[in-house]
Amino acid sequence: MNQQQLIAAIKQPMDIEAVRGLFLAGSFGRGTADAWSDVDLIAVVAEGEERHVADHWRTALHAITPIVFWQELPRGVIVLNAISEEWLRCDLTIGTAKDFGRRAKNTVKPLIDRDGIYNQLPDALPPRHPDAGTVRYLIHEFIRMLGLLPVGAGRGEYVTMVLGVGMMRGHLETLLMQDVSAPDPGGILHQSKLLSPEQMDLLRSLPYPKPQRDELIEANFALARAFMPRARAMAKRLGIEWPEAFEAATRKRLALTLGEEAGRAW
Repeated sequence: MNQQQLIAAIKQPMDIEAVRGLFLAGSFGRGTADAWSDVDLIAVVAEGEERHVADHWRTALHAITPIVFWQELPRGVIVLNAISEEWLRCDLTIGTAKDFGRRAKNTVKPLIDRDGIYNQLPDALPPRHPDAGTVRYLIHEFIRMLGLLPVGAGRGEYVTMVLGVGMMRGHLETLLMQDVSAPDPGGILHQSKLLSPEQMDLLRSLPYPKPQRDELIEANFALARAFMPRARAMAKRLGIEWPEAFEAATRKRLALTLGEEAGRAW
């Protein structure tokens, strides 16, 4: 069974009175799905019917295809993750109409729509803009992690430092994603379709260090050289005050513990 066959098989068993609407979301809702996409669904249900629909969905899905993984996440609404024995991934979010969230006609496709929910949606959502709170957090956290470099190196905690480099790389990627204007950008597993070729080249060029002191120190500084100028430019654009004293203190700390050049590494 493939994704399209699963989608075709879902509608009939979910066509029950408690389900007021069933919508494809994610890449299938946006029309950008590929062979690797999971099937994201949103069920809009009558008030108080969430648990009934969740139980019904589990029975219906097992009847369509054998399920080898099942997980329920409490997110204010019910989020159900399932994986079939063929590793077909399917997620269902269950909530009432008030939980339907920030949607548009170009981000969902109706499979069931008893109450005309789809026709009430705007054609498209406005472009996303960088979130100043997120950018401010990324800047402060990145500088803080740079300041922890002497601690990890001094203790010889090189395995942990590899994890730290991954986190700092993640901060850089999140910063770059702040300028993605698509209102529904989707998940991280198609990042290369959202970032520019130049940004992807930058990410590919950054080192993946082994748990060795010199490699880890250089990886931190390579990330800093990529992150800091971009973060400064975005902070200026968003009117975020740059933490000059924090950065200066971090440079001084690195110079004292790792050598004078470390304080000028970016």
